[in-house]
Amino acid sequence: MSLRALWDDPDLFYWVRLFLIFIATLTGCNFLANVAWRAALRDTNGEKRRQILQKLGRLNDGRMYMFVGFLHPYSHGGGGGERVLFEAIKYQQQTDANIICVVYTGDISPLQGGVSKEDMLARAKERFGLEVDASRLHFLPLRNRYLVSDTFWPAFTLAGQAYGANRLGYEALGMLVPDVFIDTTGYAFALSPVKNFSKQVRVGAYVHYPTISTDMLRRVRNREAGVTNSSWIAAYAPVSWVKYVYYRIFAAKYGAALRKADVIVCNGTWTHAHIQDLLQYRVPRPWSTPQLPTLRIVHPPCDTESFAKIPLDHRQTRWMVSVAQFRPEKDHELQLRILRGLLDKHPELKSSRGADRPLRLILIGSCRNEADQKRLASLKALAKELLIENHLEWHIDAPYSVLLEKMRQANIGLSTMVDEHFGIAVVEFMAAGLLTLSHASAGPMQDIAVPVDGMETGFHARTLDEYVKTAYRLMCMPADVAMKIRQVARTRATTTFSDTEFQRSWRKNMWDELVPPELIAMNNRLLAERAKAQQRLAAASASVVSTPASKTQTEEDAVPDAPAGQTLSDAEAVTTAMPEASTATRRSVPSS
Repeated sequence: MSLRALWDDPDLFYWVRLFLIFIATLTGCNFLANVAWRAALRDTNGEKRRQILQKLGRLNDGRMYMFVGFLHPYSHGGGGGERVLFEAIKYQQQTDANIICVVYTGDISPLQGGVSKEDMLARAKERFGLEVDASRLHFLPLRNRYLVSDTFWPAFTLAGQAYGANRLGYEALGMLVPDVFIDTTGYAFALSPVKNFSKQVRVGAYVHYPTISTDMLRRVRNREAGVTNSSWIAAYAPVSWVKYVYYRIFAAKYGAALRKADVIVCNGTWTHAHIQDLLQYRVPRPWSTPQLPTLRIVHPPCDTESFAKIPLDHRQTRWMVSVAQFRPEKDHELQLRILRGLLDKHPELKSSRGADRPLRLILIGSCRNEADQKRLASLKALAKELLIENHLEWHIDAPYSVLLEKMRQANIGLSTMVDEHFGIAVVEFMAAGLLTLSHASAGPMQDIAVPVDGMETGFHARTLDEYVKTAYRLMCMPADVAMKIRQVARTRATTTFSDTEFQRSWRKNMWDELVPPELIAMNNRLLAERAKAQQRLAAASASVVSTPASKTQTEEDAVPDAPAGQTLSDAEAVTTAMPEASTATRRSVPSS
């Protein structure tokens, strides 16, 4: 059939009309569903807040609370991300008595495997030494957390987790719409539901590492095998091309999701640079100029206090220590080969010399799951194959006391992860007085072990030979030179990455950008006006007792009293009164 005959076919227009009607109906239903969803949340949110305040015992204390929601699905993990979460909560509680913090998490009971609120806070105190006010902190259960688990998506993991994060965003809003919403885990796709509900809700994101990076795009394009690009994919050009297109599309969507935030803070220079690039990734639309959020750096708080108490002297100069989970990106295999290389090139390290004991590598780490346990077993098999078992120590899930003891004994802190977004272990090495040897990339090189006034604070390497050569140089370094480096490194670790510095930076780069001081001043002024109106209403009520038939002007003009414990209307009254505050911290990016 020719194109002309096809065009003249009346059945074609019937099916086209049917298709257009279907699309219009679908669009209309989606629009009505969104309107109904927003209306339902607005109608029920006040009651949800009152229920939370009642559970916390703060319903009738006469305060007007601001609700700050933290999205952190894995809040019981005890890692660096959880330290950021509880440090932020503690700081908000200390600086403003009118803030209620709410954590959306999948680790709280009654969820399967969940723990009680008391256990959650006890672990935070035990692991981080942080105590928070339980009467101003509430946990809400995320029942769909499994949707962001990498094991739930064996294929197209990035896309699957993005969908899961988006669902978690909607689930979180269904339980409570806060005045300020902060993602402290890195699920950028959870931010869209918040802004879809109301652009007046302030949204922040603390990014530990980008979900996708320009380095990942480059490796797939160049067909380089690695942790994020399997060797069988890199071996076939057509498959690599398909994956590259998939990554490009995902990068554009990820950038769009990040642009929903009002403020983004990154944990280091490397993450900041990649997020800055990804914010530009978008589908070209000449008629649309997206707004870019404020982008800053806030280094995570590190436990430097206890490590800084370790003496700097009396080290076993030939001992190295590594602290890392047995994940593939940590590259423990390279560490074993570094040990073998040192023994091959410097046989004298096999035996004692004076007070120096033979070469030893101390591996301290933990396993998250069965895959990590299998990886650990393969590492032990490799150690046996390399004939280095007598020079190794394995400490799996070691207690904190063992970690401190091994840090005290060792001379070198070893880290081999490529493009480590930050490197908390390297900070701990420096605080403990170790000479650090890390990969020459990302956080350890750009933010942590950097020179101070011309003095080295750490050392870096890229290849196996460089690691072997540098490690041996550190073992032979004169004691006075090593002591100066240890002192400078410890000072940098305990000042730049301390809890106090995190709090100062959090306030300046996150909180004051999300809720500017002028916005707080406006809020306080409105509250003062409401208090005066309540006083006038009380006075008018007293006069009504003597003249019950009269209706005073004071009663007509008075502002209705809000229920005790209720906030000022979900941050809308303040942001409506001063709408420029919502856009003051955003800037335009030219369309491409």
